[in-house]
Amino acid sequence: FKHMKGKYIRGIPKDGKIVPTEPVKPETEKPETEKPTTVKPSTAPPTPDADDIITDKPYPTCNCWTAECGYCSNLDCTVKQDLVNSERGIQVTSTLKRKRLNSIVLYDESGEEIGKFQWNLRGIWMTGCIGCHTPAKLRRARADEGQTTWEFTLTNGVVRIMIDGEALYEHRLIGECKEVYSKTTRFAFYDMTCENTFLYRPDDMELGDRGTPTCAGQCPSENGQ
Repeated sequence: FKHMKGKYIRGIPKDGKIVPTEPVKPETEKPETEKPTTVKPSTAPPTPDADDIITDKPYPTCNCWTAECGYCSNLDCTVKQDLVNSERGIQVTSTLKRKRLNSIVLYDESGEEIGKFQWNLRGIWMTGCIGCHTPAKLRRARADEGQTTWEFTLTNGVVRIMIDGEALYEHRLIGECKEVYSKTTRFAFYDMTCENTFLYRPDDMELGDRGTPTCAGQCPSENGQ
C-alpha cells in the first residue's frame, strides 16, 4: 500500500460485511427561553387637594374708593383681565335699582384710569363715550326679587350688558372711544358693597394683592368673622 500513502483506507471486516456508519446529527442551538415580563400593577393618580383645583369663584366687589386703595389708584385693588381680547367679561351679581349705580373702573396696563362704566335701571354711562337710557328689555330682565346676575363685556370694542347669555344692551365703540378703551387691561369696583359679588375666573383673571374674599378686611368672611 505504499502507493496509497496519505490516503484514507477503509478497513473491511473479515466477514466481508460493511457496517454502515450512523450519520452525525448536526448540533442545534437550544432556543433561549424568554424571561417572563413582570407587569407592574397600575396605580391610580393621586387625588388633587381641593385647594389645588382651579375653579371659578365668587368674590365680593371690593370698593376701591378707600384710603387703603388710594381712592382707586392702587393696583393692588384691581383685577387684571384683557377685556378687549377676551370672549368673557365681568360677571356681577347685584341688586339692580333705579338710583344705585353699578360702577366699574377701567384701567390701562400702567394703571392709569381710562374711565368708568356705570349703569342702573335708569341709564347707562361710559366716561366720554356713552350716555343713554336703559333699554326696557334690560329693565324687564332683572330678577323679581333680590339680586340679578349680569355681565359686562368689551370684546373687540363692543360694549354689552348680558343676562343669561343674551345681549340686552349693545354699543359699538368707534374712533377715539374705541382707541382709548381698547387699552383696558384692568378693572376695579367703585362704590359697591360687600353684598355684591363678581365671578373670579383664575384662567382669565389675576387678582391684586388686596383682592381677597374679605377685600383685605373690608368685608366679613364667609363664616361671619
